[in-house]
Amino acid sequence: MKRPTFFISSTIHDFHDLRSALKFYLEEQGCNVLASEFNDFTKPLDEHSYDACISSIQSADYFILLIGSRVGGWFDENARISITQREYQEAYKLQCAGKLKVINFVRASVWQVREDRHELTNYLKSQSIDNTLQKSIANYPSKFASDAEFLSNFITEVSRSHETKLSVKGEQSAPTGNWVHVFSGFKDIIDVLQGQLFSSTPVEELTLKRLLRRELRDIVSKCLVKDRDGRVYSPMYFIDKHHKEYPIVNERKFDEFTSIPVQQWNGLSFLVVQIFSVQFHPVVLTQAIALPTFLEFDFTTNSYKETDFYEALLLLQDQIRRFNRSNTSDTVTVTYKYSSKDQPNKTSFNIETNKLIPFLYLLDRWANVIELSKALLVHLEGSEFKMPYLRSESPIQGMQERLDAGRPTDAEIDKYLYKANEPLK
Repeated sequence: MKRPTFFISSTIHDFHDLRSALKFYLEEQGCNVLASEFNDFTKPLDEHSYDACISSIQSADYFILLIGSRVGGWFDENARISITQREYQEAYKLQCAGKLKVINFVRASVWQVREDRHELTNYLKSQSIDNTLQKSIANYPSKFASDAEFLSNFITEVSRSHETKLSVKGEQSAPTGNWVHVFSGFKDIIDVLQGQLFSSTPVEELTLKRLLRRELRDIVSKCLVKDRDGRVYSPMYFIDKHHKEYPIVNERKFDEFTSIPVQQWNGLSFLVVQIFSVQFHPVVLTQAIALPTFLEFDFTTNSYKETDFYEALLLLQDQIRRFNRSNTSDTVTVTYKYSSKDQPNKTSFNIETNKLIPFLYLLDRWANVIELSKALLVHLEGSEFKMPYLRSESPIQGMQERLDAGRPTDAEIDKYLYKANEPLK
């Protein structure tokens, strides 16, 4: 995977801590960060440091501009172009060419100075004061602006104010990349980056979701049935219909044979052919369960709690394991033992119940794998997660209720773990 690359442009001395924090944050998101004061920044020995910085912008995907109270070093002092300004100009050309995106930030105190100086300038113009003195007063240096005139002009350039005025008059198209984000602290910058780039989601999480989608689609592609007319469907409807019309009730589970119409049996046999010898070996699913990506942090308990989506991941892992264990030749050979081709005059088959139960169990796991994978995929594509209808653990009607009743509840487990055990009566 190509990781996004960020170039941080600003004066270094007044932004040293912020640049360091920003570099750390972006690298934690899995990004590459170009910041000239760090040792991992490429420093060609045959180039001037200014030229090297400008050249490295070519390899960036995003250009982060931080404007503070200082001008910094001059790239062209006679033309009053600072090195930070020159970097921005190079980045803006690349933005216009569609090669990177520029994200502009101005410290709130500097932005306020600019606004105050504009008002002061307008006021001085209304007074009988010499123009040179007016300019000197309006641009007096302060701790918030070492060169107020330069900083104001630089912000105007970044805002693309002149191009915007021309576009309003219909003389040219509207400029891009002219958003200026005013910030007071580090969080203000992170909020912008999360909203614009990460949607509050780290790159590793986005990558995990992308890989999980691919793995789930691969599982679905192996599970869906495609008939002779090219129609693709899930076997869930036919499997569930069989259980409702020809149930194995609890009272008959020990019967030696179960009668099933030939047509119905042929339909089930056709389904099983689709998954004969199929085995799943999920990798990303296992990783997704081991990571907190799909958990939610609960502030009341100061811990992570499981979501419905996470529960579905666990269920899918369990159903896949059960499917793999049950999809064996011993399970599916029952379809060959009872075949209408070998017994053409039969209207129904009396199938050995102890062979039929594991066969139906396999079909139920198959249907559940599809339904869970589908629900997970739909959610990963942006829809609200809804737990799908699933076949029960046992193909024997009424058995699931007995299995559930035989399992201890969470409350009963807590009582066993944390309270004195009561003697059996």
